[in-house]
Amino acid sequence: MKKVRSIAVIIQRVLITLLVFWSAMKVIHHTSIVPTEKAILDSCDRPCNRADWPRICRYKLVVEKRTVFKSSVDHKSIISDAEPAGAVDAGQFAGGRTGADDYYLVNGKHTGPTLSVCENDFIVIDVENRVPGQSISIHWTGQTQRHTPFMDGVPMVTQCPIASYTTFQYKFQADRAGTHLYHGFSSEERKMGLVGGLLVHTVHEQRKHPLTKNIRGDKIWIISEGSGSLLINGKSRLLQPVLAGGVKYRFRVAYIAPVDETRCERWLEIQDHHLTVVAIDGNLIEPLVVQRMALSDGDRVDFILQTATSAKDYQIRLFAGSEDGKNGTCFQRRKNILSNRFKLRMIANGGEGPLSQEVASNGLYPNQQQQQHPLGFNVGRSICEETPFSIGSQQQQQPQYRQLYEQQVCLLGARASNDDDTAGKDKFPPLLRTVDRQIKLILSKQKIEREIFGEHFHDISYSVNGFSFIFPTVLMLSNIRDGELVPHLCGNSSRINSANGHSQQVPSKCHWPTTLDKSCECVHVETIETGHRVELVLINEDPDSDHSYHLHGYRFYLLAATRCSDKGCLNQLEAVHRNFDRPIQRDTIKIEKRSLAVLRFVAANAGLWMLRDLGAWSGWSRGLDVLLSVTDTPPQQTGIDFPPGFPTCRNFIGPKYFLI
Repeated sequence: MKKVRSIAVIIQRVLITLLVFWSAMKVIHHTSIVPTEKAILDSCDRPCNRADWPRICRYKLVVEKRTVFKSSVDHKSIISDAEPAGAVDAGQFAGGRTGADDYYLVNGKHTGPTLSVCENDFIVIDVENRVPGQSISIHWTGQTQRHTPFMDGVPMVTQCPIASYTTFQYKFQADRAGTHLYHGFSSEERKMGLVGGLLVHTVHEQRKHPLTKNIRGDKIWIISEGSGSLLINGKSRLLQPVLAGGVKYRFRVAYIAPVDETRCERWLEIQDHHLTVVAIDGNLIEPLVVQRMALSDGDRVDFILQTATSAKDYQIRLFAGSEDGKNGTCFQRRKNILSNRFKLRMIANGGEGPLSQEVASNGLYPNQQQQQHPLGFNVGRSICEETPFSIGSQQQQQPQYRQLYEQQVCLLGARASNDDDTAGKDKFPPLLRTVDRQIKLILSKQKIEREIFGEHFHDISYSVNGFSFIFPTVLMLSNIRDGELVPHLCGNSSRINSANGHSQQVPSKCHWPTTLDKSCECVHVETIETGHRVELVLINEDPDSDHSYHLHGYRFYLLAATRCSDKGCLNQLEAVHRNFDRPIQRDTIKIEKRSLAVLRFVAANAGLWMLRDLGAWSGWSRGLDVLLSVTDTPPQQTGIDFPPGFPTCRNFIGPKYFLI
């Protein structure tokens, strides 16, 4: 009898627990998620705690577009060195270009507010488009969107574009910690101010990681360009206050390359300080102590800086470069490279004094011993040249200064974090030593002759495996088997069956000589079965340009990269050495001209994920994008639970036969 009673008590407690859990989930599900007009920014920035219930973080982002004329800039309103760091208001752009420039504003600012949450928080953002006559969409870098692929922000693929004067609500769970961004999908929007920081914190990094747990605070710098001047957080002048005396700060840096400098790097260094790089694209790495680091378009890097004892201003230096035509290296081309418009101001905190030898020797604080081993970390470059190069001012080009810049570390020289708490998460999984599927994507371009106004012009057509990507005519994620969509699909592995059983790999319009210019414009899809181990090989056969890519929904391991020999990239692919010793993880990668990179990941996240070309200078695509369709086979249905009333978009064509 006692036994029966004990079992009954256990069952009762289990049922009560399940009831409480179910009730809590219902409360969360039915909680109002519409921000009030007063609560445009409801901050979730707080110390993270494992015992805390995930919060619902509500925000509202209002996107506008302004035209700034040089003559209308109020130079009296330009921020002075005495003012604190922040974002710049409309009209506070430094003059530098003639004519007019268009810029995007988020909540009235060039470079929007930073959204700071804890891992697993639910983020709800109302994006209101107040740009007349232009649709937009917002992508959230670094987030898997595992259960919400329709919130990934790819127009006509995962959502309909947000039309002018309408609002779209994004709602997803922040499941990837680190330094991330939200930005407009098109490169023009991203580079012209429609961008902001998305910081996802974890308990481990705040309380346990040996380098990040005792920092005084986070500082985010989004480096971009506006009105011909460099901007940090939307400001042409920045005075970043920090406490002197060996205080540690974590700087989170993201670089948005200007439209005309997509092939170049931007070198960042802080006067008389070393930088301890601890994360790339939100993924922890083994700390790298460097004097400077080079950033390419889309790079996100975290570094720790320990302040000097002297309470004074230190220059934040940004070196610009241009391609030298030989190996893609970016050398100095601007005159004012040592800008004094960006400064780190050390404020005395009453605790000044010499640091211990232990702290000084680990590379966190600049001293004479460290100056003997200066290093540069080229975040955007996968492979370094055998002969090191030097950049800098005329002073740094002198022999005694060139010696300081001889050494550099590239991506293949970095390693994933070996910290005990993250080793299991970041360690290269043994199952990826072999793969189920290898996808080779060859990037190329060709000149095409076109006739306009009776004159002949040469145009450039970009393609991947011979396919030039265009966007679909229907909302693709909702029904990839749509009969209207299937005739426009292409790809070496995109045999997607429509409802009537028809399959097509290359659209009929692409059968040469039907296409007079030998180009094939289509929706390029590569199909991957869920759970497959994938090796993605990106081969850039372009002899002139580097190409930066961002992978939506996933992060990948960078296993190998090499320059192409005279025999061609494909002939040397199998001989390329793959590194399985803690390779770093990224979601953004630059493929240098005449080179290849080998990436691996497990396709565990079903959906349509874009391999996005960041270099498209206008519009949504220039043809170098690819969609990865991760799905079960055969794809009987999408299996995606869209929210009620989710907008759909497709062609509207009247009946074929009708009576007037």
